[in-house]
Amino acid sequence: MRLIKVEEAVGLPIAHDITRVIPGVFKGAAFKKGHIIREEDIEELKKLGKEHIDVDVIPEGCIHENDAAERIALAIADSEEFEFTPVSEGKINIISKKTGLLKINKDMLYKLNSIEHIAISTRYDDIVIRKGEVVASERIVPLYTKDSNIKKVEKICSDCKLFYVKEFIPQSVHLIITGNEVYKGLIEDKFFPVLQPKISSYGSHVDKVTKVPDDLEIIRASIEESYKEGADIIICTGGMSVDEDDLTPIAIKAEVDELIVHGIPVQPGNMFLLGYKGNTAITGVPGSVMFFPTTVFDMAFSKLACREKISKEYFIKLGLGGLCYFCKNCTYPNCTFLKGR
Repeated sequence: MRLIKVEEAVGLPIAHDITRVIPGVFKGAAFKKGHIIREEDIEELKKLGKEHIDVDVIPEGCIHENDAAERIALAIADSEEFEFTPVSEGKINIISKKTGLLKINKDMLYKLNSIEHIAISTRYDDIVIRKGEVVASERIVPLYTKDSNIKKVEKICSDCKLFYVKEFIPQSVHLIITGNEVYKGLIEDKFFPVLQPKISSYGSHVDKVTKVPDDLEIIRASIEESYKEGADIIICTGGMSVDEDDLTPIAIKAEVDELIVHGIPVQPGNMFLLGYKGNTAITGVPGSVMFFPTTVFDMAFSKLACREKISKEYFIKLGLGGLCYFCKNCTYPNCTFLKGR
């Protein structure tokens, strides 16, 4: 860059976006790259702290930040699956065209950010991303960088992209409500009103709701019936603790071919249960699901809705960040909860 006084820059193009920051009100480009400086711009530029201005003089073998940002975006993300914002202040935001789980190659991200001048920031791995949400932002740090640095990015991403969104697959869900108090009509069921909208938000649907008493054989028979009817996911509610009266976990364990977990290092949702009967996921959800806006069920169901099989190790690693802040206004997934692993 060639630096000259603003008074002498009239008629020349600005070499890069010049940022204006009004605390709590605005942050963005006051002048865009390529803007031809006018007499009336001089006072405004000085208010922005610009006594001198940069004029484009890019060294041979280097590229400008805007060109670099465009090449990085195309390297790290599939343009068929993501939208790219216009370059602003040297950076591009990458927006998902799909709804699903964000999958990030974390090792690749580390390699890319280890390249001189490269700065790529992303949302967290394995969280739900909705269509239209920003998943990443990228730029180079200086006004220009060596072309070879961008070629390194392109080479690393030549075989696969840095991230993708794994779309939800509609699942047929059967809900088995256990408990004498609900079955006999002594109290109103509170699980369905909470679970149904969560399930729908992942593109799945509750095809059957069965209310059963606290009877081990009846609960087992209901699970078996839902399995034979082709349910993709069976959700059992009711007592999930170690009390002898809590028959639901006993029934589930008797029916599954493989028990993944019963009890995990996450609060709320400690007593969550997951097993598989054939390819059908069978879960036992504790009472905390009725009370707290976010529990481990939300994370688990998002993965089940992608037909991912969750391992016991995955649940164990959730212990780091497994304690909810119990905020008055829940901001999940924009917090540390369920970010272990």
